[in-house]
Amino acid sequence: MAQSSSSSTIDNKKEKVVVCNYNFEAKVLQAWTVNNPGRRFYTCEGHRVSNGYQTCNFFRWYDVEKPHVWQYTALLGARNVMRQQREEISNLRNQVRELSLENVRIGGAVRLENESSGQTPPDSDLNCEACEAFRGEILVLNERSMGYRNVLITLAVGFTVVICVFMGIVKW
Repeated sequence: MAQSSSSSTIDNKKEKVVVCNYNFEAKVLQAWTVNNPGRRFYTCEGHRVSNGYQTCNFFRWYDVEKPHVWQYTALLGARNVMRQQREEISNLRNQVRELSLENVRIGGAVRLENESSGQTPPDSDLNCEACEAFRGEILVLNERSMGYRNVLITLAVGFTVVICVFMGIVKW
């Protein structure tokens, strides 16, 4: 990155804003190089042109000082840990993708084989029996629910009638 010293600053209410050679607000990024781990710098964000983005290659350090030795080693260690974690996440995503594709292929092959032979897989009989058992339980629970609902409605109506009769007697 070439250093450009032709930038200017604009006084904002709370802080100074650094602008690039195109007179746009410069973006603050963080370097993760071996010589400058974690060190921030200003750069031109660029602006949209017809076929992409154009940048003025503006560069200025945000952090005036380089990090001290202990900061330097800590930042390099953190950078290495982040790289390992990104790589591990990428590997895990690939494994999940491969297993999903393999599962789809195996499931499809088993389905095709069973359809062509007219057989159902052994687990499907158990699944059907379990489904039927669950359907039976659902029907029983629905019937009980309807019964409880009817009792509740009957009690509410009876309570209302008793209260009305009592109010009528009290007013006489």
